[in-house]
Amino acid sequence: MIFGFHPLEGGYDVPMRVVGANIPYEWLIYVIMLIPVSVFLFGFWKKLEVWLLAKGEIHRNDKIAQRIWSWFVFSFAQARVIRKPLAGWMHAFLFWGFLVLFLAAGIDAMHNMISWPHLEGNFYIGFSWVVDVLGFLALIGVMVLGFVRYFQKPERLNDTKSSDGWIILLIFAILLTGYFIEGLRIAAQIKLSTTIQQIAYERAASPFGWMFASFFGSMSVDAMLMWHRLLWWFHMAIAFLFIALVPFTKLWHIFASMLNYTFRDLEPSANRMVYNIEEAETFGVENIEDFGWKDLLDLDSCIRCGRCQENCPAYNTGKHLNPKVTLIQNMKAHLDAKAPYLLAAKASGAEVEEMAMTEEAAAEEVNPMEQSLLYDVVGSEVIWDCTNCRACMEHCPMFIEHIPKIVEMRRNLVMWQGDMPGEAQMAFTNMERNYNPWGVGWAGRAGWLEERGVREMVNLLPEDGKEFEYLLYAGCAVSFDDRYKRVGEALVRLLNKAGVSFGYLGTEEYCCGDSARRLGNEYLYQTLVSQNLESFNNYGVKKIIVVCPHGYTALKNEYPQMGGNYEVYHYTEILAKLVAEGKLKPSKSLGVKMTYHDSCFLGRHNGVYDQPRKVLKAAGGQVVEIEKAKEFGFCCGAGGGRMWLEEEAVLKDGIQYKRINDTRTDQLLVPNPEMIVTNCPFCLTMIADGVKAAEAEENTKVFDVAEVLWKAME
Repeated sequence: MIFGFHPLEGGYDVPMRVVGANIPYEWLIYVIMLIPVSVFLFGFWKKLEVWLLAKGEIHRNDKIAQRIWSWFVFSFAQARVIRKPLAGWMHAFLFWGFLVLFLAAGIDAMHNMISWPHLEGNFYIGFSWVVDVLGFLALIGVMVLGFVRYFQKPERLNDTKSSDGWIILLIFAILLTGYFIEGLRIAAQIKLSTTIQQIAYERAASPFGWMFASFFGSMSVDAMLMWHRLLWWFHMAIAFLFIALVPFTKLWHIFASMLNYTFRDLEPSANRMVYNIEEAETFGVENIEDFGWKDLLDLDSCIRCGRCQENCPAYNTGKHLNPKVTLIQNMKAHLDAKAPYLLAAKASGAEVEEMAMTEEAAAEEVNPMEQSLLYDVVGSEVIWDCTNCRACMEHCPMFIEHIPKIVEMRRNLVMWQGDMPGEAQMAFTNMERNYNPWGVGWAGRAGWLEERGVREMVNLLPEDGKEFEYLLYAGCAVSFDDRYKRVGEALVRLLNKAGVSFGYLGTEEYCCGDSARRLGNEYLYQTLVSQNLESFNNYGVKKIIVVCPHGYTALKNEYPQMGGNYEVYHYTEILAKLVAEGKLKPSKSLGVKMTYHDSCFLGRHNGVYDQPRKVLKAAGGQVVEIEKAKEFGFCCGAGGGRMWLEEEAVLKDGIQYKRINDTRTDQLLVPNPEMIVTNCPFCLTMIADGVKAAEAEENTKVFDVAEVLWKAME
């Protein structure tokens, strides 16, 4: 019966366990349970109310099957979490332990509430074994995580709060008391059994429970039964406390992360589009509520694991930007403080500004309604420090979208506040007047062909007007950077040697707009894109080979937002294909020891890691992989438009940091290579400057992938 008392007995003929045995008034727990569940639902509703304050538009209701799969893989397989093995696997143990314990508790509740039959026989033994083992792994997991946080103290966990310790202690107590209860039950059943064989199945069903039972073997049965009851009620009380705390503490990430996995950005890496820009009344984000609902969900999803911080080139060179603290956590604290006023204003129909004048607000030391998101909460220095390298987004186990938030705030600073670094303004002026950030006259855009002696190899449009398969989008660097013109020459010679049919727009090619967009000038970006799309469409372009990874990202991932749908390839992808097909056969093996720098925009933004390496190996390069390679690659410092901004070495907390490019160069120089190879004009410039600063020019040369392959072809 549901309200009946079941005394604890010895073993059973058929392996099983009686739910609620030895617990007087056990049925009360299902009434008391309504309290924490109600608190949890209330907390969830308050979170939802805050997310619904968002004014920005983010639509994530597409690709339903893919989203369900994403939720499943990243929630239950912990695919992103376990990338960091120790902490990741311990977290996975904790997650799965709690999941199966919750399932087991649910089965127990269903037995009492709707008279589900007991689990019996081998099924009971198997299911109980899984629960017992995974629960114990969860106990190990929480202990290891506590050890890492409070004893190892890695730099990435540099913002530990007192609540972190209490949560770890609460979880530990729930799990440990569960094993004490199980041990007491088994120990009592052993003494109540006529023979040990009568209860021997519990050794297999609950191996760790059996181990805990040995701790209580000297106690009397009455003492065992008393402590079993006391600990059972205590265990349930702290478990209910856990449930009630979830929406109001760091524990909320359990559910927020699942939502983030479901509604993450499934599209290729791209900035968000501003549609109907001519009709826009404001630009970018000035207030926290101007973000989209997914942005606000991101703030609740952050578990402060520090993986973003650990891989951020700005933070690791002493800059103001810390993607965990000065960006996400500062925004979260601001949202938490401002939300009550926004909700009150929404409920009353009052203007938000009116809420700032209430007595309660005036009494606060810091009035969140009067704080500026851009200057007081995040800070303009933080906003401009970002290189858009995507390391934060690549390594965040919760799929938090840092870069779009930074770009949106830059848009407001540039297009609404008119507040930007002077170097950014100069780059914008150059792009407006001469369609390139260098500011060199646009009429000389094709001059590099004659200068490098490859004019006769190029189908220059419209002068030559021949049919072509690919359009070579050379980009501004090949046209105007003296060093990178040599890369353009090498690529043209390689394509010509392989018999690739390609055309080149010359003066009808404009800047891709990447720097303008990532520095916040969306209007200039869209103007440049419109001009390029007109040129592309005039010549019936279908396939494009792009030299610069920044242009590659723009043309491949962002131009489709404005109707520019083409087959876009980075030149290293084409070279790797030509080598594999035997159309490019190096005549000699260079036999040079080299390190390879993964540019952020080719690597993390587009996942192109292997093709450049295949080209280098085909040329006879002895590629030595450094620690910070591929998805863990360290930025050169020029992304996100920072190629055009000054960077100073920082002295902070008594530590003299180097500039980002110098830090990256030092990493690449560790194996003492004869050559450092890049695939990007910005990277080539930054790494070459780094080698010069390190006084390593005599022993180590810096080249581009195309140059290396051409050397092997000559």
